[in-house]
Amino acid sequence: MQAAPPSAPTPSSSDQPQGSPHPASPEHPLRNSVLAVVLGVGALTWAVFPGNPVIESPSFGGPAILTPGSELPIVARVAVPWVTEVEGLSLASGPIRIALPLVRPPARGARLSVLARVPQDCAPGIYDLVVRAGKREARAHRAVAVLGSIPERFTVAQITDLHFGYRAAGEASVQTIVDELNRLGPALVLVTGDIAHNGRRREYDRAQHVLDQLTMPIVVIPGNHDRRGWGAYLTRFGFPYRSVAFGRWTLLGLDCGHGRDEFTESQFRFIARALDVAEPGRLIVLAHIPLAGARSVRAHARAVMELFERKRVPLVLSGHWHYGAEYGTGVAGPGRTQGGTQFVVTVSAGGWLVKKPSGSRDPRGFTLITVEDGRITAVEAHSAGVVKTPTAGAREANP
Repeated sequence: MQAAPPSAPTPSSSDQPQGSPHPASPEHPLRNSVLAVVLGVGALTWAVFPGNPVIESPSFGGPAILTPGSELPIVARVAVPWVTEVEGLSLASGPIRIALPLVRPPARGARLSVLARVPQDCAPGIYDLVVRAGKREARAHRAVAVLGSIPERFTVAQITDLHFGYRAAGEASVQTIVDELNRLGPALVLVTGDIAHNGRRREYDRAQHVLDQLTMPIVVIPGNHDRRGWGAYLTRFGFPYRSVAFGRWTLLGLDCGHGRDEFTESQFRFIARALDVAEPGRLIVLAHIPLAGARSVRAHARAVMELFERKRVPLVLSGHWHYGAEYGTGVAGPGRTQGGTQFVVTVSAGGWLVKKPSGSRDPRGFTLITVEDGRITAVEAHSAGVVKTPTAGAREANP
């Protein structure tokens, strides 16, 4: 009897995955070779030309404020992890370069945490931070403020709602306020959002040109209008929420300008952690949108306010309404700090003017806060002293 011829390969033979209804893809040696060459050239390019490192903190909007001899923590990212090393750190002011010795060398990786020290003989001033990795440098504008000492009595100024790009008269108002602040000489200036009206890069260019004239460090948070140009904002001012130390005080800057659910779960956890490490009673919180009242923060607002009261936060500064106001939480009445937190809304520095519930309009201006012996002793509203140019009728601060 003649043997049966061998059968043709079945779909379950060794050249095809078991259970697959489709035939195996044929080999493409040329395609695989081209792909290998492209990947190899790409890897070599990244190794030889890794690109500039990126400084995450400190930043223009979240500076490190310290005294000579203090330790300076720095966080930077490099393009080629575990290959690129931080080879030099310095402070720069014009042609002056001040080398920063390392306290602890960074471990290799994509995100580097570096601990440096400001030299004892470093002159007080506001400096750019320069990080050199390989042959490339990154520079963080006005990221380090070196002070001779941190006083127990000082003043802090708040400006908000600059709205560069809205009206020329508003930009002139911001310039006047900056000139006044340089004359008054507060220790810090806190900028609580809506820096650019439409989020255009040229609006941020003009805003930065004016803010650069301030002779003291500034802490910046975003507003809802800054979301219109999010990349331009982040490039200039850094991460949107932050904790900045000023001696024993903590400046807690929040991001509550990106929609109805302003405080996300991750930011709520950040707030809780920051309050845990801060000294109770020595905190000033910055939040562009107020936490209560009309046009207020929605998500986690009450829980955040309860955290503030529990940790004895004396003051929360906001903007967004374009008129000056104070409000309480039900525990502490408006303007009272005993037993609760004082919530203050500052009038717009450069935006349109809005009618208050009383029917009047505040002129453009700023707020001055006096701190003495570890407590806030005064919160005062100041007019910018410029020509008032209100628009007709009351308008929302979030058009």
